[in-house]
Amino acid sequence: MNPIKIFQDELNEIPDDVKKEVDWSFAIADKIEKVLNERNITHKEWASQIGKTEAEISRWVSGTHNFTLRTLAKISVALGEDLIKLE
Repeated sequence: MNPIKIFQDELNEIPDDVKKEVDWSFAIADKIEKVLNERNITHKEWASQIGKTEAEISRWVSGTHNFTLRTLAKISVALGEDLIKLE
């Protein structure tokens, strides 16, 4: 069987809500990384500023961290920029 077909079949089995969760997770990670890059702040510097470890910041920007709303609020306040906006 064609490996591409097998892969596509597996992707089609992923529920839409899980796909949405992954999309959001990576979008949030990208936003954090973008703000830090724009401000020329390293993960290590920012971790020190907000009392976190560099490893924790790395997990946040990996795109696989399962953020709580509380954590998102704290990160938004620390960055001085909303990570999510509801209209």
